[in-house]
Amino acid sequence: MNDEKKILITGTTGMLGKQFQRFLKDKYKNIYTLNRKDGNLLDFNFVKAKISLIKPDLIIHCIADTNLTRCENEQEQTLLLHCGLTHCLSSGDSKVIYISTSSVINPHNFYDKTKLLGEKICLLNNKKNMVVRTNIYGHNSSSGNSLFEWSYKNFSNKKQITGFHDVYFNAVYTKQLVRSVFELIQRNCEGIINVAGNYSVSKYEFLEKVCETFEFNKNLLRKEKMPINKKIKRNKNTVLDVLELKNKYKISLCLQEGLKELKKDLE
Repeated sequence: MNDEKKILITGTTGMLGKQFQRFLKDKYKNIYTLNRKDGNLLDFNFVKAKISLIKPDLIIHCIADTNLTRCENEQEQTLLLHCGLTHCLSSGDSKVIYISTSSVINPHNFYDKTKLLGEKICLLNNKKNMVVRTNIYGHNSSSGNSLFEWSYKNFSNKKQITGFHDVYFNAVYTKQLVRSVFELIQRNCEGIINVAGNYSVSKYEFLEKVCETFEFNKNLLRKEKMPINKKIKRNKNTVLDVLELKNKYKISLCLQEGLKELKKDLE
């Protein structure tokens, strides 16, 4: 299969955007990218000119600032990135796949709130657009310090780390997400869809599974409660309901399978 449709992916310098680019290059002939290195993404005339030039059939919008501290401190920039850029991308003729976050289910901080607003903008501009709520893990993130990368580095160097036993999520490996989203695109899905794991684990339990899969010493992992951050509030439970994903779309994503695939990819 090598479809003639034009696909524009934003944020291909990040962990998820990279995976979309790698996976879709075998599915579509015409893949284009839009990143900060191309120009100022908050200059919407520049972005509109790029879209006019490409005329994409589909835009997969991955770019976001996941640094919660920066989002709080630079609120105008964050609003422009998560909402202004989303409006710019979704107000044309292209179908947009907006990659959102599980933390919008109970927004606590400026990152959460602007991502939720970005969802609403995307769907108001075109009801045929698709919002994917998710939570991911993997390697090659733009910060190089995602939960998995941080734990992997420390475990490899035999350094002790802490896992929070009171914070729950159902994150999926980036490749699991990309394959699932591609399947939903093929079905021409629209609206909000939760794409997450068929499980609920604490951050501590997730790190335990990392230890098991990668054969690290479990004694390096300590169990603690998440400390209270008065400046940035965080949601302690971002587990997404995946019944629709399982029952309607027959997609079920397993933690153990995801970690095994990640191990294989790293090797």
